[in-house]
Amino acid sequence: MKKIICALLAMTMVLLCAGCGESKTGGTAPSGIYYDITGIAPDETLMEVDGNPISAELYFYWTTYNCSSIDYQLLTAYNYYGSYSDLVSEDGTSLVWSGELADGKTLSEFAREQSEDTIKFYSTIETMAKEYDISLTDEDKAAIKDSHAAAVEDLGSEEAFEKYLYQLGLTQEAFDRISSAAYLFDGMTDLVLEEGSPLYLAEEDYNEYGVYADHILLATVDPTTGTAIPSDQIAAKLDTANDLLKQLRASDDPETLFAQLADEYSEDTGRETNPTGYIYTPGTMVEIFEDTAAALEPGEISDIIQSDYGYHIILRKDLTEGLKEYPEQKRALAEQHLQSLIELEMADVEVTYSEKLDDFDAGTFYSDYLDRMGQLAPDETAEGEDSSAGDTTGNTAGNTTGSNGATDNTGSTNK
Repeated sequence: MKKIICALLAMTMVLLCAGCGESKTGGTAPSGIYYDITGIAPDETLMEVDGNPISAELYFYWTTYNCSSIDYQLLTAYNYYGSYSDLVSEDGTSLVWSGELADGKTLSEFAREQSEDTIKFYSTIETMAKEYDISLTDEDKAAIKDSHAAAVEDLGSEEAFEKYLYQLGLTQEAFDRISSAAYLFDGMTDLVLEEGSPLYLAEEDYNEYGVYADHILLATVDPTTGTAIPSDQIAAKLDTANDLLKQLRASDDPETLFAQLADEYSEDTGRETNPTGYIYTPGTMVEIFEDTAAALEPGEISDIIQSDYGYHIILRKDLTEGLKEYPEQKRALAEQHLQSLIELEMADVEVTYSEKLDDFDAGTFYSDYLDRMGQLAPDETAEGEDSSAGDTTGNTAGNTTGSNGATDNTGSTNK
């Protein structure tokens, strides 16, 4: 069943833009999977973020989403590495939501905090969009309509789509609201890139969010197995690195020579797709690579450094020039900047809660949700246990940005 839940919730993010038409909830009695579990009407306000009301269905949806993400990540870590054993049941199939984390907080409390941070993030997008007069364009609305049609086609029918929404615990109106946030975020990103706009990020300020660097890697490990090559070969690689560095130091045009030598000698498996280097955000590359590149000025070449991958010679490049060549990476960094602005706004929002959340336990709620899903689809549960789970990791605040770490030219690397 958990694999079905993971795939179901992951599909939501794939189909976030698959908005629907008119809401079908008006004038009807309360219903829905979350109402069946909690007895709280879907449209009842459970939380307000700077006066922006958050309905029960949205609150419970994001709780389910984040609990599913935590469930997937911790059980994956446990099954592969034996981590978090004190937070996993004896049979290894579920989490102990009452278990305590290192800071004394229970896993359930952590899940609730993560869920409410996600809610605040999306609510702040809506508030900021209003502040900067960003709304859905006709193009956005057309894209939503097309995505909805594609979602119905993928699921087989409108009836299947309605069932899908029920399993998510969302009405069409709530689904539309979630879908719209991605477009509002994109609209504000356009302002970050638009010179003269109130959100404009000056060219020189992109250096706060990204680094542009190329390198020559002489690998000391087998790229397939990750095991060390023989010591005599490692020694030969170091000799080659010293020779290359000597050539670069003696050159009148070291940047041009660097590109030539990198093309000829570098054993970075990502060079084919990143022929001029990497535009990356901090925390993406190995630490010694990032620290060395950060200490260089644009156009400066490092001494030889050694990482777990081998010997590197690094060239720090001009990010502004790189972003002219790769505008899609400029947008990715603009999204990073916008996300940081949203997080700053989040820190100051005023949040109020309904008294119905006084005793709310996220872990217990999620367990009840899993039980309810099992009752609804016992046959699908058995079938789903053999299928692959969708990826629901890393979705707490910022999953509208499409930028989760590396922002290299055409794909990420950690070398």
